[in-house]
Amino acid sequence: MKTEDFPALFRSADKESGDAQKRFFGALAFNLLCLALASVASTFDTHSSWCSIAQAVILIGSLASAIYLATARPERSWYNGRAVAESVKTITWRFLTKAEPFDQNEGFEEAFIVRLKEVFEQNKSFAKNLTHFSSDAQITPTMRRIRGESLDERIKVYNDKRVAEQQTWYAKKAKSNKTKAKRYFIGLCCLNAAALFCSLLKIKFASFEYWPTDILVTCAAAAISWIQAKRFQELAASYALTAYEIGFIKEQLARINTERAFSVFVGDAENAFSREHTQWVARKDD
Repeated sequence: MKTEDFPALFRSADKESGDAQKRFFGALAFNLLCLALASVASTFDTHSSWCSIAQAVILIGSLASAIYLATARPERSWYNGRAVAESVKTITWRFLTKAEPFDQNEGFEEAFIVRLKEVFEQNKSFAKNLTHFSSDAQITPTMRRIRGESLDERIKVYNDKRVAEQQTWYAKKAKSNKTKAKRYFIGLCCLNAAALFCSLLKIKFASFEYWPTDILVTCAAAAISWIQAKRFQELAASYALTAYEIGFIKEQLARINTERAFSVFVGDAENAFSREHTQWVARKDD
């Protein structure tokens, strides 16, 4: 399903989460860049007042970004938004597949709105940031159309648009994060090795003033901070585990042939999918 086929609450939370993620990593990258540039200015200080002014301006930028990260806490909006969006997505898939608690023939739309409102009320402190799509519908025509399809069609839609897509997404993300973790580790080792090499050369060529040892050390520290923020290893393991679990779930879908069995299956599958996004809730308090 396309993003516009989901409830307005999902789209708004999803956008706010994405925007907050960009703000967080943008401010962090700016902070680390300023620290690296400050070390460059310090290493090649020519005792010029202009150089000192430039270094001061750079350090002011670093301080400003650090204060922003500490006070605005954009990562909280990122994590909360992701948790709300995934909670709404799970409820939506239960609704359009006629799974519990929306398996009744009457009052299911009212029950769906009540569940959405519960998610909204539980996240009121975050909900004040949700200014997008506030006038759009919570139950879209696509949701009603899929819910009205036959059992076989709903099973096919759920398999293709939910189970298979989730498995592919998590598998790709696991591989991508594992690859990035290796690359950053190699880069970190290279920076430390280069810093060590420069420090050894400085012993032999003590008269030379402009060794970039401090710059390399600062860059290595910045790389560690970036790796910790990105959590490549943690996400690679988490995504790989989820991809395998979805694979096990997918094998069961071929044996579903009744409304009751499908309802139970969707409930179990969505509980498994929820395991990953509940970690976003936990991370907001880290």
